Amino acid sequence: MASLRPLLFALPFVVACGGGDDGVTPPSGPHFGYVSKKANVPTNNNQAREFGLDLNDDDTVDNQLGMVLGTLAGQGFEVQQTIDEAVAQGDIILLLDLQSPNFTSTTGAGISIKLGDNPVPAACTNPDDLLTCGKHLDGNGMFSIAAGSPDNASVSGKIAGGVFTGGPGKISLQIALGGTEPIQLDLIGARVKATSLSESAIASVILAGALTQNDLDTKVIPAVHAQLAPLITRDCTGTAPPDPCGCMANSTGKTVLGLFDTTPKDCTVSIEEIKTNSLIQSLLAPDVEIDGVEALSLGIKVEAVKASFPL
Repeated sequence: MASLRPLLFALPFVVACGGGDDGVTPPSGPHFGYVSKKANVPTNNNQAREFGLDLNDDDTVDNQLGMVLGTLAGQGFEVQQTIDEAVAQGDIILLLDLQSPNFTSTTGAGISIKLGDNPVPAACTNPDDLLTCGKHLDGNGMFSIAAGSPDNASVSGKIAGGVFTGGPGKISLQIALGGTEPIQLDLIGARVKATSLSESAIASVILAGALTQNDLDTKVIPAVHAQLAPLITRDCTGTAPPDPCGCMANSTGKTVLGLFDTTPKDCTVSIEEIKTNSLIQSLLAPDVEIDGVEALSLGIKVEAVKASFPL
């Protein structure tokens, strides 16, 4: 497999996206509840642009971490599959509360994000069991609010032509990288764009914001590390000389060790080796400034259906 280096450096941002909130008034009207039945992270650079929003009003889409995830997905990291399994099994339950007098046009609307628990019907334990899996995501599911869910994760905005745009604000979301155990990310400077609004579903909700360095160091990098170890174990068996780690030629494991196994060279990759890797430090360097805080941008897209939970 070719080196990741040329691919990881090719991360241009060329799509402009406005996002001012001129004329926004406080949210009003009834509340409508939804649950994310699908959470999409970028699997290529085009999706990274599609799932990002302009976080700092410079007419440029911001989604640097999304670009990195998209590139890693292209190299065999099963990020999207892991998230699909976590959603189907109820490990990730993202609830959306839309407040608005209508779905077409208003200057006073808002979306709050909550983390859910205890789905009814119960979530499945095997994502391959199509007879039982995902029944809580059919538009009739009921949920409780998870302990520790933020109670102030919301953005205010407006609806024009059936499209909600809101922010900046603070929202929390969950993704999964190294397994189905969810990672909670608290985004600052968050923006939301939702299209095709109705009482029964929202076809597309882009959730974008910025990660602090602490979240990156303590949540994202350890999750990336958790995905590297199985690849090394699979591809580097110690029985493929003359490679010192026994890696199969052109394998992902060999590429990973070539990039990250530095100090010491012991055929493994530590969290510290990832954090101190010059390429990673460059790719995951803060790309936006939110209220004086340097942070790393991320955007994902979810599809939501009607759900019942305490609003």
